[in-house]
Amino acid sequence: MEVSVPGCEDVRQSQGQFGSRRIYGCIDSPHTDFTIAVSGQVRTGLEIFEEFCEDPLESAAFRVQSGLTQPGPAIRAFHNSLGLRGTAYERALAIRKAVHEAFSYQPGATSAHESGEAAFARKQGVCQDYAHVMLSLLRMEGIPARYVTGMLVGEGASHAWVEAQCGNWWYGFDPTNDLLVDDSYIRVSCGRDSADCAIIRGTFLGWAAQVQREQVRVETYEEKL
Repeated sequence: MEVSVPGCEDVRQSQGQFGSRRIYGCIDSPHTDFTIAVSGQVRTGLEIFEEFCEDPLESAAFRVQSGLTQPGPAIRAFHNSLGLRGTAYERALAIRKAVHEAFSYQPGATSAHESGEAAFARKQGVCQDYAHVMLSLLRMEGIPARYVTGMLVGEGASHAWVEAQCGNWWYGFDPTNDLLVDDSYIRVSCGRDSADCAIIRGTFLGWAAQVQREQVRVETYEEKL
């Protein structure tokens, strides 16, 4: 992976709380804009995402509600209406479908720091909101679940989905598109909710307003053996 930040000579890396890579630096000179460019290659090949959970303690943090997944009246009433039955995997599938059908995808309907409960009360949101509500419902069922930020093949913006621990395996669920995660999804980071998985986070000195624009392009290449 290559990282380019013009104007920042000292780009450093560290390991995040949930295994995600953190890349950070500082631009000391006055500036009106800057660009962060990240490029690389990943190898995929799974028809359905699954990852073995070797240590059950690893999932403990994903079993309890976090700041943006705390259920309120709207989510609790929705959970009670579902009447979920079956294995953890079967319940996760049912939750994915129910959240997809309950929401209307509407860019700009919610803010970046809005909770799943607030978004669900409106029944409008983006992939982040779909994921937060699904996380809330899974955890209410006692199923460990984590928020994932990543990319899809194509061009546009980043995407968010959910991974749930069913038995000793993690499986990927995309409630926005009502799909199981496969090799067209590229995971970048995971955490308890979106607050753990910000693509870009930073501060600046001055009185200027701040605008962030994001552009993602993912292309497929056939590997030559």
